[in-house]
Amino acid sequence: MLTSDLVRVKRRGDELSVSPLGKRNRPLALEAAGQYLALTESHLGRTRAEWQAACTGVVMPARAKKLTDGLRKLIEDRCTFAMDEGLEPLALRDAVFALASERRAALGPGERLDRASVVTEVAAAHDLEPAALDERLYGDLKSAWRLQEWKKLDAEALIEAYETSQGQAVLLRATSVTVVLHRADTKALRALFRKLKFLRLVHVIRPLKGGEHRIDLDGPLSLFGPSTKYGLQLALLLPALNRTGPWSLDAKVLWGPSRDPCRFHLEGGPKAGQAAGADVTEADEITKLLERLKKKKSEWSVRRSTRILDLPGVGLCVPDLVMSRGKEKVYVEVMGYWSRDAVWRRVELVEKGLKDRILFCVSSRLRVSEAALGDEVPAGLLVFKGVIGAKQVLEKVEELAAR
Repeated sequence: MLTSDLVRVKRRGDELSVSPLGKRNRPLALEAAGQYLALTESHLGRTRAEWQAACTGVVMPARAKKLTDGLRKLIEDRCTFAMDEGLEPLALRDAVFALASERRAALGPGERLDRASVVTEVAAAHDLEPAALDERLYGDLKSAWRLQEWKKLDAEALIEAYETSQGQAVLLRATSVTVVLHRADTKALRALFRKLKFLRLVHVIRPLKGGEHRIDLDGPLSLFGPSTKYGLQLALLLPALNRTGPWSLDAKVLWGPSRDPCRFHLEGGPKAGQAAGADVTEADEITKLLERLKKKKSEWSVRRSTRILDLPGVGLCVPDLVMSRGKEKVYVEVMGYWSRDAVWRRVELVEKGLKDRILFCVSSRLRVSEAALGDEVPAGLLVFKGVIGAKQVLEKVEELAAR
C-alpha cells in the first residue's frame, strides 16, 4: 500500500483529491510499470540491493518521480526477500573479527594485517570458499536478502492497484468516512456488511430513498490516537466497495505534517466487464459456531441468514445465522471481539423498536453485561469467554422464543 508521501494529491483550500493519471501520465505509468515488472522477474534469486539499483536505472522524467516511486513500492510489497539459508552471518563475523584481532596484536612495527589470509582461514574452518564467506559475512542486512518469490501481475493490473491505493493512503488519515451505495442487491449488501464486520470496522448503516444505502464509519484518527491497524482495515474496504456496485465516499482527513483538516471525495464501482458482487468473507467464529450448532441434537435447525433486518429511520442489522423451529425464528449475530461501541449501537437499535428476535454473541473482553438488554425486549446478549458454546446459544434462543 502507498504511504501518504507517495500519494499524488491536489489541494484547493480544504478540499483534497487524488490526481488521476489522465491521458498524459497513463502511458508513462504503463511504460514504467512494464519495465519494473520485467526487472523484478529477471532479478529472482538476486539481492534487494541489486533489484533496487536496477529499478533506479530506469530513466523516467523528473516530474514522474512520485508516480514511479509509488509503482516500485507496490511491487516491493508483492516481493518476498529473505536471507540465504546457511551459517549465521553474526557467528561468521565474530569468528573473522576475533582472528583479525589476534593477528593484529601479533603484528610487528610497520606490518599490515593480511585480510585475505584471515578470511581464508575462517572459511576453511567452516568448510566454505573464501568468496562464499565474504558474501555471507553481511548476509543478514536487508539489502543482501534475495528475492525468493513475488506475486506476479501485469502492467494494467499494477496501474489499477496504484489508483486504488492512492485513495487507501488518504483514508489512513481519516477521522470519519461516509459511503453511499447507489445500487446494490440484497446479496451484495449482505456480503459487504459481512466484510465490514470481518474487518471490525465500527459502522452504522441506514437505507436512503431510491434504494441507496448510507454507511457511516469511524476513521482511524477518530480513535484514541492514530490507529494504524484500524486504518489498514478501512483501506481494505475499498476493493470490497468496488465489488458491491457504484459508490461515492466523503471523508474528513487530517493531512500533511501539520495535520490540516480537509475534506476528501472519492467515487468508484465495478470496472468495465466486471460483475458486481462483494466477496463473502466470514469471521472464523461464525463458521465454527455454525458447525458446533449443527452437531448439537436439538429441535432447532440452523443455517446462514440471508436477511437484512431494517428499522426505518434508525438503521440496519445483518444477522449471521438463523435458528428455526417450525414457524419460530431467532436470529444470531456474532459480534465476538469486534467493538464495544458496536454492541451499544445494537442495543439502541433494539430499544428503538427492532421487532425480530435476535441474539447478539459478545466477547467478555468488551466488558458488556447481558443485563444491558432486559426481558421486555425480543433480543438478548450472550457474553462468552473464549469460545461461543452451542449449548449456551440454544439456551438463550429458547429464552427468546418464549418472549
